[in-house]
Amino acid sequence: MKEDSSKTIVSPEVENLSRECEILREEVARLLAEAHDLLQVVKPNLFAIYQTKLGAWELKRLHLQSHIARLKRKMTLIQAAINRGAAVHEKELEDQLDLELADWRTRVAETVAAFDQAKDRLDQPMAADKARELRNLYRRLVKRLHPDLHPNLTGSERQLWHRTQSAYDRADLEELRALALVQPDSALSSMKNSIEGLQEKRDALKVHVTRLLSEMERITSEPPFTLRKQLDNAEWIEEMRKTIDGECAQLEVERAELETHVRKIMTALGRDGNGTGRN
Repeated sequence: MKEDSSKTIVSPEVENLSRECEILREEVARLLAEAHDLLQVVKPNLFAIYQTKLGAWELKRLHLQSHIARLKRKMTLIQAAINRGAAVHEKELEDQLDLELADWRTRVAETVAAFDQAKDRLDQPMAADKARELRNLYRRLVKRLHPDLHPNLTGSERQLWHRTQSAYDRADLEELRALALVQPDSALSSMKNSIEGLQEKRDALKVHVTRLLSEMERITSEPPFTLRKQLDNAEWIEEMRKTIDGECAQLEVERAELETHVRKIMTALGRDGNGTGRN
């Protein structure tokens, strides 16, 4: 019987290395997808939960801190004008404070926006089956298109990768389904099949797995991940609210004292004829 000379004989070592590389590629793809999921899905969700449970209390505290910072700065400006022998015009003072304390207004606005976004995010969760399909599709596309796994992507392949990331971040399941159809599993699967090439690829993938595990450990060691258990603990939430309420009570007292002090200074300046004006 004539042998088929077209068949390529692959050594057991090459087969084992190829299998090992494929397993490592699967692991890298899984870790890349999970790391992205931690940052783009889990982290925002945890922040959203934090905002809905404690955001209103923190916003109240921030409003008080902002008001106190404004009153303190107002006292400083008044004293500076007195030291120069200049007239104190309250409207000019308020205009200057508006400019100088714009950062405080921005912080308050951002906090309000974060609180509103948190409610919207948690009010519109994705169905479990669709969320599972979204993650699975993204993991498959990571394996096919992630630059860490495929450093020699063409321009069109990089564009597909950017579309994949954008679709996943938007939770656009239809877009990911379409991308999975146009990017077949066999694409980008070529690799050097020499023993040396496979060993090099295997070692590089092992390093990548170690780096990704370390990165994920770092991510989850920081807030809000460190607050996961506390956010499920009603007693901890209640204690935090009481703590912030106590801080706010002290801030209320400080604000009232500062307002009284500023009012007395402005009244005294008016009586002393120091040119205090409302215009």
